[in-house]
Amino acid sequence: MILQRFAFYTLSGLISALIGWSLGQVFLIDVGNFVNLFSLLKDFLGNFPPDTILLPVVAACLAVAMVVIEIFLNNPTRYKANKRILPPYLWAAVAAGLVAGLVSAGFTWMLYASAQPSGIVRVISWSLIGLFTGLGESISWQFRSIEGETSKAKKRILRVTLFGLVAGLIAAIIVEIIRSIIKLGGIEDPVGFLILGLSLGAFLSFGTSPSYQAALRAGYGFEIYIDQTGDFPKIKAPLRFVTEDSDEEERYIEEGLSIQLPSKLEKPLLIGSDNAADIYIPHLPPKCASIKLKKRNWIIKCLNEDSLRINQDLKLRGEEAVLRHNQIITLYSKSSKNAQNFYRFVFYDRFLDPEA
Repeated sequence: MILQRFAFYTLSGLISALIGWSLGQVFLIDVGNFVNLFSLLKDFLGNFPPDTILLPVVAACLAVAMVVIEIFLNNPTRYKANKRILPPYLWAAVAAGLVAGLVSAGFTWMLYASAQPSGIVRVISWSLIGLFTGLGESISWQFRSIEGETSKAKKRILRVTLFGLVAGLIAAIIVEIIRSIIKLGGIEDPVGFLILGLSLGAFLSFGTSPSYQAALRAGYGFEIYIDQTGDFPKIKAPLRFVTEDSDEEERYIEEGLSIQLPSKLEKPLLIGSDNAADIYIPHLPPKCASIKLKKRNWIIKCLNEDSLRINQDLKLRGEEAVLRHNQIITLYSKSSKNAQNFYRFVFYDRFLDPEA
């Protein structure tokens, strides 16, 4: 999975940087033609540095690519859901990229005006692009994540922002080294921006890597919350919800809440309507299913006939299955006129990933 993330991020960085540079050339030509039409504006702007046009466009493309790849990698099997939640974060990424590019362009213009060496200008401006790209991805992630306000989330934001800063800095240094060794002719800019995209993709692939801790998110069935007898679905200590810190012995399950699975487990967790069940759900068989941890894999076992389905695969009594990220666990109730027919959990093994 780590190599897959690295490949997707670096490829996205390369492609988005190339697209950004190409679009920047179009805007650069249009701006140049516009300036030439107005002599007063031309006298005011003079020979404006191309970077002041290229940087906002490239930065916006990079920011969009990082947000899009993060959303689709978090939920690789939920294309429709991804398309539904993508638009607002896409525009936020465009805004963050444009801000990054405009700030970098402003610094670039001032540094060029003060006759600073082009190498120093690139190091500063590209570092700013990396910083804002990381920050933009982090803010987008924070709005999507169920743990957006936790201390772990704040650490992730800081880490990704710093990784972006370092990526931009390293890309600029590499480009300056290449320029001093090889004469690139007229392709310095596209080569430079490709290296910037590659560096950002590589660093952010590690900076955005999720924390691998498992959770069960309550889905369909738990919106009922309480049945006619006053019985509640609930969890028992030491289980807890992801977004809560509670010392209560029992806590009620509602749709949308995520049950954090412990990192160490001495005995399997029991799911069912038995009073001893760790995850108690009324109307299910007393012993419906169990979950155990074995060599970092979470394994679910069917304990009752026709009571467990993983995605579309119905499990037989005694059959086990290794749980994977984003799999849907469906638990079927006993036949009862007043019973909820089934309950669903979604299994997550990336504790800090968004659940949208």
